[in-house]
Amino acid sequence: MGKTRFIRVVSADAQAIFRAGIRQICSTFPDIEFVGEASRSVDVLMLCERLHPDLLLIDGALPGAFSLIAQMRQQYPGVGIMILVDRMDVTLLRRGLQLGVVGYLLKQVDAFDLVQAIRSAARGMLTIDSEVTALATVAQDGMDIDLEALSEREQAVLNLLLQGISNNAIAGRLQVSPSTVKFHLRNIYSKLGVRSRAEALAVIYTQQRPVTRQAPETYPETPRRRRRSFAMVV
Repeated sequence: MGKTRFIRVVSADAQAIFRAGIRQICSTFPDIEFVGEASRSVDVLMLCERLHPDLLLIDGALPGAFSLIAQMRQQYPGVGIMILVDRMDVTLLRRGLQLGVVGYLLKQVDAFDLVQAIRSAARGMLTIDSEVTALATVAQDGMDIDLEALSEREQAVLNLLLQGISNNAIAGRLQVSPSTVKFHLRNIYSKLGVRSRAEALAVIYTQQRPVTRQAPETYPETPRRRRRSFAMVV
């Protein structure tokens, strides 16, 4: 049996107590390794060069955060980037998706949900906070994309896709086979001019073809642990 591959995480946040919370959460799960932290954007590139993380968790309000993300996409394209924010902001969400981030979550996120998002991000999967589901409905109003080109069933699949539901769960909701869901997704991607779930979500929110990234190495699953909550708001 091969050696376990840890997900190496770096946190960038001006608030030391929040970074400590991230460190505590990561230390609770055996497949995640908290390797470094920074309170300023200017220190993150140096950390990435020295520590080779798989994922950066960054406060969306950190001064210079989005300039840093743009630099990261150029210099360290293999590092996933997840934005954490105090409150939902569709403008920040769009900017993040345009830059190819793999996650956008509220800081009030439950510890177990954060860990699941970290694991998904490590596989190159996009994770967006559930509150964005409401924003998705608003974002579709006045879209340049012609959603009428989608069939009724394709629109139903897309609506579930926007909720972050897996293909198997979509199949269960619509009472069809997973292969049928994949067929509809291929049609949706073709009509939207994208190649993946992440790109489809980015198109919905940004109205343009998103920046894409190569998915990093996958990681072994770990047993589901009892759900724990941590005080994440500071």
